[in-house]
Amino acid sequence: MRGFGRLLFVQGGLAHRFDPVNLPFRATSYAHPLGVALAGFAHLDWGHLLGNLFSGLVFGSIAEYGWSHYPTARGEQSFTSWRDNPYVRIGVVFGGIIVAGFLTAALSWGPLIGFSGVVYLLAGIALVFYPITTLVGIVAWPRLWHLLSAFNDPLQIAQPNVGYSGVGFAGTAIQSHAFGFLIGVLIGAAILHRRRRSASPGRIWLGAMIYTVANGLWSIFWYLGNSQYIRFRTLGTVLLFVLAGLIVLVVAGRDRSPSDRLVAPSLGRFARSVPSARQIAVGTILFTLVSMSMIGVVINLSAPTGADFPDDSIEVRDYEIAYVQNVTNEQIAVVDLPLLDQVTDVQTSGVVVYSDQRRLWHQVISESNLESRGSARVLVGGVGWRRPVYAYRSGWDALGGDTTYQVFLRPEGHEPTLVHTASPAVADVILDNRTVAIRSGTDGFEVVVRRGNQTLGVGGFPDSGANVTVGGITFARTEQNLYASADGTTLRIAKRRIPPTRRR
Repeated sequence: MRGFGRLLFVQGGLAHRFDPVNLPFRATSYAHPLGVALAGFAHLDWGHLLGNLFSGLVFGSIAEYGWSHYPTARGEQSFTSWRDNPYVRIGVVFGGIIVAGFLTAALSWGPLIGFSGVVYLLAGIALVFYPITTLVGIVAWPRLWHLLSAFNDPLQIAQPNVGYSGVGFAGTAIQSHAFGFLIGVLIGAAILHRRRRSASPGRIWLGAMIYTVANGLWSIFWYLGNSQYIRFRTLGTVLLFVLAGLIVLVVAGRDRSPSDRLVAPSLGRFARSVPSARQIAVGTILFTLVSMSMIGVVINLSAPTGADFPDDSIEVRDYEIAYVQNVTNEQIAVVDLPLLDQVTDVQTSGVVVYSDQRRLWHQVISESNLESRGSARVLVGGVGWRRPVYAYRSGWDALGGDTTYQVFLRPEGHEPTLVHTASPAVADVILDNRTVAIRSGTDGFEVVVRRGNQTLGVGGFPDSGANVTVGGITFARTEQNLYASADGTTLRIAKRRIPPTRRR
């Protein structure tokens, strides 16, 4: 319910349920406590929220059944003590979920948003109690989601996807998922051992392997730059085999038995100090969690800077929005790694949002996405306000040459501002011993006619259906093509670059 409240009122999802404000509600830095406080309960949209809520309902119900709001030991009764009070037990669960939401955000690697870390924590507990039932939940969950989405989105229109919205796995908070899952496993194992309940090692191993593989916890990846990533599939899968073995030891392993303690004196003090396999497994997972947490703390104690942010950016309150070309991604380079600076020096191109107040540096539209779509929208805002900013890309392909283009940004209610111009595109053709280049001008695009190193003329594009003479060459234009005529020869010299989504 806290997620619903965040989306409806804080993020503006009540009036804009398909596109609530989400940038300022990400866990970017401890210097921006609002983002850290709300990130674990804020969501990208209604689909993101409902997906987490209903997957939490599936796995949370299994975990709740295993934990039980009522005493489970023989002879115990409800309300005999505060620990046996069902209302107290419900409060403990609810409070634990809230704490888990804060922890997954506060210890995240990067700008996390969403409740999924808590969902994985519930799944970890459910897996320990009822591994096979949890696997059934994995199968049942997509069907439950279909029933929900069928009423939430009754009509569906399908068309080929011509845009590049990004790499799917790169937008998934794998670290947060693994963090929540490991905590859930430890909590479930602690409850089982306290209640002296046994578990089947085979079922636990099978459940751990299928769940982690099905939910992509093997997906270890890193950034190569400009919307490219590398994913270590073999390494990630091998680690899941190791993790499943550790989970079996933690859940189904045993500490030293009474017979071990009787034999131990004859083996000496050293033998008595050797930890059991279960203790080693618990220590390994705890060490992993602490290491992940320390990395998250270091990252969140730092904040990206806007020292190299372009001067031609536009401002919307505390936000700056700009189009960048091959600049260092400050979100990734927020922490310098000695001798490994090339790992964090990742290049980014596209529309970027920066806010010093919110400690935010985020690529919101990639170069390839804007190129393929032609236009896109950036949504900035805060508690109680939102402002769309529209990005446009317009370009021309020179015959046999490159593409030149312009990028405009327009806050809602304002005129477009030119924020980026590409290098000129030279046509791969010679007319009457002249070359033609297309470049960005102050009022749109213009043609440059040259002979050798001498510029013969510069002129703006003619209107559609009209013509103009520049440097001895006559240029005529239709809506989508530019033609050049000289010495009785006419050639199409350039073609307007029209994104597939805008073609008719």
